[in-house]
Amino acid sequence: MSDIDSLTNCTSDLPGQDVHDADINITQLLSTCIDAARRGCEVIRNVRHKSLHSTEILDSVLYKIADDPRSALTEADGASQKVIIECITKIYEKEIDAGRIKIVGEEEDDHSTDLECDESFDTQYSECMNTHFDNYNCPRPDVEPIRKDMFNEEQNDTSSQVRGVKGDEIIIFIDPMDGTREFVEGRIQNVQCLIGITINGKSVAGAMGIPMMHENQIEIAYGLIKKRESEEDKEEEVVPVLSGVKYFDSINPLDPSDKQSSSDDKGDDCDVDITLMVYSGDSKKPALSLAMDCLENIALKSDEAENDVGCNMNPPIQKIVAGGCGNKMLSVQRHYECISKRRAAHEECSESSPMVGSLSIAPPGSSSWDTAAPTAVLLAADPKARVTDLLGRPLIYDGDNLLNNCGIVVSSGYVASRIHTRLCEGLCDNEELREVLGAAPPTNDIDEIPTDICETR
Repeated sequence: MSDIDSLTNCTSDLPGQDVHDADINITQLLSTCIDAARRGCEVIRNVRHKSLHSTEILDSVLYKIADDPRSALTEADGASQKVIIECITKIYEKEIDAGRIKIVGEEEDDHSTDLECDESFDTQYSECMNTHFDNYNCPRPDVEPIRKDMFNEEQNDTSSQVRGVKGDEIIIFIDPMDGTREFVEGRIQNVQCLIGITINGKSVAGAMGIPMMHENQIEIAYGLIKKRESEEDKEEEVVPVLSGVKYFDSINPLDPSDKQSSSDDKGDDCDVDITLMVYSGDSKKPALSLAMDCLENIALKSDEAENDVGCNMNPPIQKIVAGGCGNKMLSVQRHYECISKRRAAHEECSESSPMVGSLSIAPPGSSSWDTAAPTAVLLAADPKARVTDLLGRPLIYDGDNLLNNCGIVVSSGYVASRIHTRLCEGLCDNEELREVLGAAPPTNDIDEIPTDICETR
């Protein structure tokens, strides 16, 4: 092994340094999570393939809530998480044992915090981890080592280095298969494998595996950010470090009937740029109905019809029903990227007119593992994007309070961000919503409603 390889395989910056004191290289940790997500996606593809040829797989679906498809638990959930945790533990076992890194997974595991689930199942269960990988046709770490070096070249630039220091609380949140209902009901393009990294309660890095969008490849969207103090107002601001997509050739086949077309925005004119895209699910929960009503009848009927550059602050909207928390949040990120590329390519859609952007609204029901990874991926692409609850408060990742009990609002784009604020202000004043959420009465201090990304983070 070369000196460079030796350094790459160390989990701290200084080999031999006490694990309790050494900095943890978050860029290397993200690389590890990307590789783990890729292998988790292989498990999902494997189970999907088998489910089309055997009724045993989908007939054994568990429901955490009786007969509620949103609470479905399949073999893919547990088997994928088992692979992901093994991959991360293989590299960071000392840091985990020392309490420097905590893992919180949706499905029950010795390493993770979890909601109670009476039983789990695995039609190919094996206590031998190598056998488990083999059973799901997933690359074994002893044969294909976990990669921590995907961003070695970028790390030569000190601005791309992000570290967790002694005293930081580093938590890895895992949702081995976000969109289980989508998996069960056949909308497999919405299924994702999410791994998010948080430091001191804030999302900083994420890997979002998309296992079944492509016939022969697994797609991983990733993002890494860091914080710095703004010189103007001494508030924290988001600094993008890494943002992009990696593709991996898949071992497990995707059936011809499962072939999907890309969901990227395809418009070739400026119409999309003047429309507010609103992504939400089909939940019948009162909180979503109240939020959508507030959006249409209060937030989009503001007296602020135009801003100082003539931008329409009450734009037309297009509602899009989308499944999976991660999928909705990634849709916001990809809409931003799509519009940004279009505006850069066409002078008539120039930066002189602020971007309208998009929103995603979700009622209570998601958890920390649903939002940690997508938040980092979104902010790495658009540092002015916002992720809050329905009342405008930031989501906190402490590893204990796992449920997003007050729902989620996500926005990206100049106009969308301001509508985000107006929506949360309106919802704070909505007594019916506050009763549904069990939230305390609003304060009179309007400044508590975030107005830009610095305050939401």
